Amino acid sequence: MKKTLLLLLLPFSLLAQNEKAFEVYGEGVRAFYAQDFPTALAKYNEALAIKPNTVGYLYNRGLVLLKLNNLKLAKEDFIKIISLDSNYMDAYYQLGKLELDEKQFDSAFFYFRKALIINPNHVKSLEEMGLLFYYKRKNKEALDIYNKVVELKPDEEQAFYKRALVKVNMADFEGAIKDFSKVYELNPQNTIALEQRASAYQKANNIENACKDWHELLIKGNKKAQENIYQFCVK
Repeated sequence: MKKTLLLLLLPFSLLAQNEKAFEVYGEGVRAFYAQDFPTALAKYNEALAIKPNTVGYLYNRGLVLLKLNNLKLAKEDFIKIISLDSNYMDAYYQLGKLELDEKQFDSAFFYFRKALIINPNHVKSLEEMGLLFYYKRKNKEALDIYNKVVELKPDEEQAFYKRALVKVNMADFEGAIKDFSKVYELNPQNTIALEQRASAYQKANNIENACKDWHELLIKGNKKAQENIYQFCVK
């Protein structure tokens, strides 16, 4: 009779543990979005003490550790996640970003490729893979990646901007001008894109349009504009 009662009570005990862990985890999520990262970390630690090896809890703790600039422990959490769940795409993505930031290109490529095997259309991993190729001056590969990103997200200004930079590397100045123009169309406050377009016009020997951009940048308070107007536009 006692053994039967114990078996009946055990599931209720586990259920209470699950509920408590989830409650504490929820407090951590609220603290995270309130940007109270130390409290969020404490709550995620508490949830994991109750329910160790819960990949969702580990992932959120990894994110808050990134916010606290504890990259070593964040990386440990993401690595643990993929040891528990080899299809956890976001953990591969985060590991790839960490490796890319440290210019560890081979390992970054490995993690982004893993993420893209799971989801070939994961835009964030594609963007970071494109950046990796850009850093390595693999312009054709980077261009192919950003072409796909632009196809997937036709209103993503950063995708057009990054593709334009690759085109500049490839001396495709007309193509770069079109992309910088698209960026500026999507976000008229992006004076960096306008400055890059002016530079691309100059490289394409289109001084008239370059000067139009430099004059517009001067009105917007760009510090380089006056110098470039004096150098290229004043006859």
